[in-house]
Amino acid sequence: MKNRSPYIRLAGCACAIFLLSGCASLPLQSARTYFADLYKRIPYKTEGHYRVIDIFYATDRNIEDAAAESPAFGRALADKMTFGTLNVRIDPDVTIGKMLPNRLKRRGTIGVQEVGKLNDGEFIKKLSETVAASPHKSLLVMVFGYKDNFEATAIKASYFAYLLDVNTPVLLFDWPGDQSVSIGGYKKAHDYAKSSGPYLGELLTKVAKQVKPEKIWVVASSLGCQVVCDAFDHMHKDPDLADTEAEIDHVVLAAPDVGQKEFDEQFKHELAALSKKLTTYVSANDGALLMSGFINGEKRLGRHREKKQDQMDETKDILYLKSLEPDRITLVDVTPINKASYGHGYYLESPEFYDDFYMRILGKSPNANRRLYLLKFKDGTDYWVLR
Repeated sequence: MKNRSPYIRLAGCACAIFLLSGCASLPLQSARTYFADLYKRIPYKTEGHYRVIDIFYATDRNIEDAAAESPAFGRALADKMTFGTLNVRIDPDVTIGKMLPNRLKRRGTIGVQEVGKLNDGEFIKKLSETVAASPHKSLLVMVFGYKDNFEATAIKASYFAYLLDVNTPVLLFDWPGDQSVSIGGYKKAHDYAKSSGPYLGELLTKVAKQVKPEKIWVVASSLGCQVVCDAFDHMHKDPDLADTEAEIDHVVLAAPDVGQKEFDEQFKHELAALSKKLTTYVSANDGALLMSGFINGEKRLGRHREKKQDQMDETKDILYLKSLEPDRITLVDVTPINKASYGHGYYLESPEFYDDFYMRILGKSPNANRRLYLLKFKDGTDYWVLR
């Protein structure tokens, strides 16, 4: 290298100057403009190797020991909601994969550290301050489904929020879905889901009227979608909400364990009045919803038939949703990417789902997502397939 000709070094310098001058002529976006368009990363505190995030919660579970400093929630329905905050410690090396809350807890990957109670006024005040201080004045409300207790549901909510990685306050609505794993236990959980709807409806009404976020996103999965349906039915009875202005920015239903006929007859009218957008994720290989359909005696909204021809026919049947509010409703088929447990938990276990969900809360056009494949039908409706 020391014997290199000075002419070679001179030529190298000239090439470098040429390339740099070319780069200088490229149209560049300023850092300030670029970062203004991004949803900032989730805030956290550190505790050794771990990161600690805070979320809000509201639950209609009974409290087993009212005198305890940290509430111990049971499996029965209470006559009023309990509000509070909790913090969760997360190993930053966690990756998207199999979602088994108890296993993650045993491994020390995620653990609920502190659960505190707030009275109604304190809860609204603290939530309002947190929303106002967030970069997008937004709130993400989460509702999960059947089988998990309060701690496991809090772990799932924190896992989803951490991996989504958006700087928005998170509010978990928890209900007593952790009934026995049996037909009788599922039916009891289904009854509790419907009974919990008015509680969630009251919570969303309180948030819309008193906290007033600029954006409210509601994401529900499995039997939690039944809770949301009944919540919207309850909210629609409030004349202040049943007006021309939609209070909810976006509702996302993933693997909805809701009867399709019930959805058509009950939810579609409330949707038009209360939410600007609805996205529903469906799959042909959802074994959990297949069993739910057998138990309920009615096909579930989140599952369609597996045979190719039947699948296309089923798709056309489901597309009545699009004809109701074509600019507000999106249907996404996740069958090609659904490798989750029982074909059901893709909303926690699939990277493609997180990508698509992120795109939707950003309000981007569907074709901005390269994983989506569009099928068009003669009636002018669209059907998106996530690949």
